[in-house]
Amino acid sequence: MAGNDSADDDDTHPASHERFMRRCIAMARAAGARGDTPVGALIVRDGRPIAGGGEQTPTGLDITAHAEIVAIRRASRALGSVDLRACTLYTTAEPCFMCSHAIRDARIWRVVMGARTPNVGCVSSAYPILSAADITPWAPRPQSSSGMS
Repeated sequence: MAGNDSADDDDTHPASHERFMRRCIAMARAAGARGDTPVGALIVRDGRPIAGGGEQTPTGLDITAHAEIVAIRRASRALGSVDLRACTLYTTAEPCFMCSHAIRDARIWRVVMGARTPNVGCVSSAYPILSAADITPWAPRPQSSSGMS
């Protein structure tokens, strides 16, 4: 329904959050089925999915291949830029330290996450680098919301 004012085309609308999170859950299930940690992530801009991916750390033999990093890499290639400031990142789990650094460097303006991971998550842990306002060398902190999965 592109081109109209449908809630399904608006990545700020709760119905869109649910639709995009369902896609993340499908990617997480695929990751788990192939032996990776079941996490999925999707980058959306202007209500349209740009790129996504599931965790690929053990099967891809790449310790940095977390779902959020995979999605950021693919979105940057698809858009021809590492500046993703107009994008929303959906993820089935609260981003870790590495992913949160990448999210802030990419200037992603909103993060919608499923499960909280208080031991290593960067919103709910003792080290909330994703939400910290006092980290001035990085881009402004993104908006974040959780509890979607």
